Amino acid sequence: MAETNKVDEAPVPVEGLNHVAIAVPDLDAAVAFYREKFGCTVTKIVEVESQGVRMAYVKLADAKLELMEPLNEYSPIAKFLNRNPKGGIHHICLTVPDVAEAADGASVAGIRVLGDGKPVKGYEGQDLFFMHPKDTLGTLIEIEEPKIKNHKS
Repeated sequence: MAETNKVDEAPVPVEGLNHVAIAVPDLDAAVAFYREKFGCTVTKIVEVESQGVRMAYVKLADAKLELMEPLNEYSPIAKFLNRNPKGGIHHICLTVPDVAEAADGASVAGIRVLGDGKPVKGYEGQDLFFMHPKDTLGTLIEIEEPKIKNHKS
């Protein structure tokens, strides 16, 4: 029998998977791959200068794939691709009901919140933060509130 925990008692109460982010060396080729090989719907490509990426989302039933290509050599995605030239999974994003409370909970639980330890605004206005992979079993984890709560569609 599987052991379960009460989500509302967890320091970072995860409600679901938002997306899996994949760093790619050629975003246009990646978009074509998901459309042509899997028949997926892919959003329009956007440039997010504040994050140094061009990106698009592959829409799936219960989550998304976030395809990211660096805009410049200083982008964290460029650094990732220097180590992994063919690309690969960069991070996962989990949804929580309250990002500020989750950031506080992570800190109390000994999980470092990247940056200044506080949530920031994503390019669509959603609140989010990243947790240090050394504290999360080697995986870079992004935590985000649902867009509905952030009054975005």
